[in-house]
Amino acid sequence: MKLIKLIAISLVGIFMLSGCGSANSQNPGDLQGVNKTDIVGTVIKLTKNQSGEILGTIVVEGKKGSKPYDQASIKVTRKTKINEKSADNIVNSNFDVLQENLKVEVRFIGPVAESYPVQATADEITILKDEQADTDMRPSIGQIRLGDSQSQVNEILGSVFKEEYHEEPGHFPESWNKRTYDKGVTVIVGKDSGQVLEIETTSAQFPTNRGSKIGDMAKDVFDNYGSNYKKLESRHGEGRLEGFYDLGDGQLIIFDLDKDDNALLNQDVKADSKVEMIRLTKSNFLD
Repeated sequence: MKLIKLIAISLVGIFMLSGCGSANSQNPGDLQGVNKTDIVGTVIKLTKNQSGEILGTIVVEGKKGSKPYDQASIKVTRKTKINEKSADNIVNSNFDVLQENLKVEVRFIGPVAESYPVQATADEITILKDEQADTDMRPSIGQIRLGDSQSQVNEILGSVFKEEYHEEPGHFPESWNKRTYDKGVTVIVGKDSGQVLEIETTSAQFPTNRGSKIGDMAKDVFDNYGSNYKKLESRHGEGRLEGFYDLGDGQLIIFDLDKDDNALLNQDVKADSKVEMIRLTKSNFLD
């Protein structure tokens, strides 16, 4: 009888110890990814919903090539935690505080659609209040800007391209080189200045600084730019040009909805029209 009692007590002790071990120990692998930041960058586009579980969408652009993601289109829901972080502390915030040009870090929740930019849902957004001075919202395509040097372009696109030299300036202010990259982007570089005079892309991999890209619906792109910029007025009396936006400082962005018609003018914009080519240039470079 004593032997049976001893066995029973021993079994109880083993179960208790194993139970404690299960409750208190954690597999180190289970901790990986907890509180991991998925992207750090600038809010380049913000869209608000009028109602529903999804409050809106933000497009965040980080440093080109940064890991795990350098650009993301992110849904913000009523469950998303939003904070403001400064050197002193972190305080709770809300969706109404979010705006374009803010520097943020975002942690995702749930599946990530591996498009470019990636599409995800925000679990937590932290506004980095002490880092807002670093924001650069100059017009760009794929983070390449007019006036950039060839070395700056090489950092983004690499140094492999096909080059055509044009001695006759044409509508540019100097002789120029046309550099075509396999990635679906063309860059015009001045021969003497060595600076970018024009950028053109047919690839969704190179969004604008406001998050618009190849394949986007024309209406969405026009709403995005029309809310901040005026359409360019035709020099030939054709009124304001659809898809042409004056960005200030002489800069102009063009969204072409039919790249195969050999004409930049968008004559017949339909409900299902999509962007097929984007060009960043100077208004005085147009014919």
